[in-house]
Amino acid sequence: MSRLITFIALLVTNIFAYAATSPVVDVVYPEISQSNKVLSLSGTVEAKQHARLAPLQSGVVASLLVDAGDVVSKGQKLIVLDDKFARINVEQARADYQAAQAIMNEAQRLLDEVVELSSKNVIEKTLIGERQSNLAIAKAQYSGAKAELAHRQEELARHSLFAPFNGVIASRNIDLGEWVTQQTSVFTLVGDQQLRVNVAVPQEYYAVISAATSQSKDINVSVVPDFSHMKPIQAKVSRVVAVADSTSRALTAWVDIAANEGLVVGMSTQVLLTLPSSSTDVVWLPKSAIKYHPDGGRSIFVVENGVAKNMVISVVEEQNGKVAVSDLTTKNPVIVSGVPVLTVGSKVTIKQGNNS
Repeated sequence: MSRLITFIALLVTNIFAYAATSPVVDVVYPEISQSNKVLSLSGTVEAKQHARLAPLQSGVVASLLVDAGDVVSKGQKLIVLDDKFARINVEQARADYQAAQAIMNEAQRLLDEVVELSSKNVIEKTLIGERQSNLAIAKAQYSGAKAELAHRQEELARHSLFAPFNGVIASRNIDLGEWVTQQTSVFTLVGDQQLRVNVAVPQEYYAVISAATSQSKDINVSVVPDFSHMKPIQAKVSRVVAVADSTSRALTAWVDIAANEGLVVGMSTQVLLTLPSSSTDVVWLPKSAIKYHPDGGRSIFVVENGVAKNMVISVVEEQNGKVAVSDLTTKNPVIVSGVPVLTVGSKVTIKQGNNS
């Protein structure tokens, strides 16, 4: 215990001795610059087109033409259901259609025949009306048979499932011989041409971002992939969804990126979002100039008439060993060495100065 008391006494003595001997300090001279507020957020790459595909008809899976990981094109056939009965129905409908067409043609011929004879006053006029009625009935039956054939052909076509857009099969959820319905998700298809980064933006920044997008102002974004060998991607905020999540109190923003940037769906990124109309006068200082207080506050010491004067500041940004400080109006040199042991009113001697 006595050793601890002795150590504290020596430390206090050294501090007072340090203050009394007018310590030599390094300083920098502040220069004001403009700095926009930059938000650093986490993002996830997603596809604009992402669909769980289901067949348009119920049936048994007869052919699987693709698997998970396959790249497919729009209109490419993916699966075929057992369509034997559908083909039989098409043939039956085609036969009915052909019969209706023959009946209609015959009704037309009979009408033409009586019209020609009526001009010679060989037959009664009422027969013409009868033949016209028969032709109208035949035409209606023909139209019905034609529609039934189209219905059966569409029903047959729906036994095959086609890709609605270009993309990658992310998952396959069925196998040969399984019974599927219109509610069965058979594949998950993810587009690979149009990508975007999904970013959760804190609610307090919604007004700034919304104002910029409504005025067609670009919001600059730097997308930094979470692996070292890729360079940051410069992009723009394309859309902000004006609905906040009830749990996180954040809004969704989308950042469009090109498909050839080397990113794939599901990857994580860091998104640096520069807020428009947020420029602030700041001074860049070395971190060694900052004095940290127990209550979380921060301050600096400036030299005024050879005496250390304390000033409370706000740190706007930190990078590369420096901090951007706002609310600093003085042009006096800022002390960057020996800050932890300085006290207000300490006499100091400037060793060297340079512009920050």
